[in-house]
Amino acid sequence: MARIQNRALPVGVRQLGERIEHWRRTRARRTFMPAELWSAAVELGHSHGAYRVAHGLRISFVCLRRRMAEAPPSVRPIAPSGEFVELTRAQIPSTSVPSGTVIELSDRTGIRLTLRLGADVQLDVASVVAAFRRRGA
Repeated sequence: MARIQNRALPVGVRQLGERIEHWRRTRARRTFMPAELWSAAVELGHSHGAYRVAHGLRISFVCLRRRMAEAPPSVRPIAPSGEFVELTRAQIPSTSVPSGTVIELSDRTGIRLTLRLGADVQLDVASVVAAFRRRGA
């Protein structure tokens, strides 16, 4: 049987995993995981998928799914086809961009960002590219 390749875990999942492992090493036996760690896992589950997060954190998939159903996502979940990044006008530094400009970025995992800009939009393209490259680091 072919083995499924394990994609690299997002930084947030790895960091939470380290916190959970620290809790496991220092806890009293047979105690429940703190609500703070569960809520962080639920938030990551909404962003990256319950199975991927549960597997990466070594926690119960069933418990994580139940908690995710009880706590609606604070942001819209990522579509299965990739990630969606929304930038508000306030988050985009300004420089002038010619009318009808389209900027398309993609990474090696297939995640894409397309910006269609009007004539009056000012944008620091270097900052957008840097933010896009940094988001999964």
